[in-house]
Amino acid sequence: MKKILLIALLLNASLVINAQNINAKIDQVFSDWNQKNHPGGVVSIMKKGEVVFSKAYGLANIKYKIPNTTETVFNIGSVSKQFTAMGIVLLNLEGKLSIDDDFRKYLPELYDFDNKITIRHLLHHTSGFRSTPELFGLAGWRDGDPITTEDDYRYFSKQTSLNFEPGTQFMYTNSGYVLLAKIIEQVTQQPFSLWMHDNVFLPLKMASTFVDETNSNTLAQIATPYNQYEPGPFTIGENTSLDIGASNIYTTANDLTIWMKNFRTPTKGWKLAFDMLQTVDVLNNGSANNYAFGVFLDNFLGNRRIQHSGGVPGFLSNTAYYPDEDLTIVLLSNFISFISPEDKYIMLSQLLLKDKTPKTEAPQPIKGIAFDSELAKKIAGDYWNDKENYPRRVYAKNDTLWYLRDNGVQSPLIQVKAHQFIIGGIETVVSVEFEEGEKNKMIITDGNSLPQILEEYDSSPLTTIEKEAYTGQFYSPELETTYTISLINDQLMGYHSRHGEFPIGVLKKDVTDWSGMAIVKYTRDEKGETNGIYVDMNRVENVWFQKK
Repeated sequence: MKKILLIALLLNASLVINAQNINAKIDQVFSDWNQKNHPGGVVSIMKKGEVVFSKAYGLANIKYKIPNTTETVFNIGSVSKQFTAMGIVLLNLEGKLSIDDDFRKYLPELYDFDNKITIRHLLHHTSGFRSTPELFGLAGWRDGDPITTEDDYRYFSKQTSLNFEPGTQFMYTNSGYVLLAKIIEQVTQQPFSLWMHDNVFLPLKMASTFVDETNSNTLAQIATPYNQYEPGPFTIGENTSLDIGASNIYTTANDLTIWMKNFRTPTKGWKLAFDMLQTVDVLNNGSANNYAFGVFLDNFLGNRRIQHSGGVPGFLSNTAYYPDEDLTIVLLSNFISFISPEDKYIMLSQLLLKDKTPKTEAPQPIKGIAFDSELAKKIAGDYWNDKENYPRRVYAKNDTLWYLRDNGVQSPLIQVKAHQFIIGGIETVVSVEFEEGEKNKMIITDGNSLPQILEEYDSSPLTTIEKEAYTGQFYSPELETTYTISLINDQLMGYHSRHGEFPIGVLKKDVTDWSGMAIVKYTRDEKGETNGIYVDMNRVENVWFQKK
């Protein structure tokens, strides 16, 4: 008996020492947040349903020297989306709506697109709706201009085309979740903030959680958000996205830990809801989409994970539940830096998780066939990806066919069959197949995503006369805004009354680059004259501007 007792005591002591070591390592990860006059955040870790670590670092307010605590309130940015999704799930389970309903059943004033958009599409980011706030930037809004839900809705009401056909792609967009919040208000006939409090936060005992899209809440517990984009003083972050549904839920690390516990052991009566929140569906072509209802279902270091991150100026948040390890990690910060807190979340996760990444066998050497110089002459040339907007060059040198990227990096193409090659010098097996024709095609496949199709094009520089065709005034009825394009000393220049002047680069005939802000494609009439442009930018595609 004494021997058994001694072994038990030794095991317990070992566990205590190990916990102390882990805690010390966590403190080391966040030690810089405890410097003098420095903002920070809060970490909460739960293992097997029990909180095993909960600690605050740094200041919630520098001016008044108020420290962060485990009860400090943070704006959680896009982590808010899973709460909006839960609102939709509850209404679905109550029979007050169906996730497969056409969204216009509840918002009939919006445009009736050719393809049905369901609530499910909005939940999965597969609706094709253009995203805010990116759309506002193209419309001429500047960083710092307040954007309200009403502003969003005015632009939504003018959209008569989509980024893509619903269900064909995943493209993360805040717009879908703003619309979901509007649907909740239409169905319940209550303000979103009030309904969420009474039906989600209160029943789940999340007493410190609330919706506030005004940034005017004066609760003392709310942390002040700070930015530091380069070494130097901190500046207060100003959140000007004042809309609901996609962001602007405020909460504490303690409340978020309570919420995340439901993925492990749902509160009585909530199991169906939290199970439904983890619904994933395939795209129309059968390919996977790992975005469920407001959460990603993915893995980290080979560990299955339910997670989301979020950020608004001065606030960053990370939440994750690892079901196989029965581990929850919550990290909230009132500090955005040129050194990302996201790196700290990764370091924290690496401390707490085993690396279960499957070990892959070393790739077998590629056995190529003899260099076909005649084929090389036929397929050498410049190729353009019209969907992703990037060029590639294929050329022969020293009995080798080379694949040149637009960043200057090149790789040999190892021929394995007639017209089929493997890109050499990289770990991933990437196949390149050529189709000869009036314009040769290059099809790139890596086995993990859809094939990329590039078509041969003429990369000759444009003449001054050809550039002149790109000038003029271009108006978007969707955005109610105009861009003017001029040719000054053989340089194309763009102008907007809110953005000022910016240089425009020519990527290929009828495709230009607006200083990295957008890719622009010209259209031509029957006479070959330019008559308009389609503008693509981050999460916004094919916005039409008519040439005046």
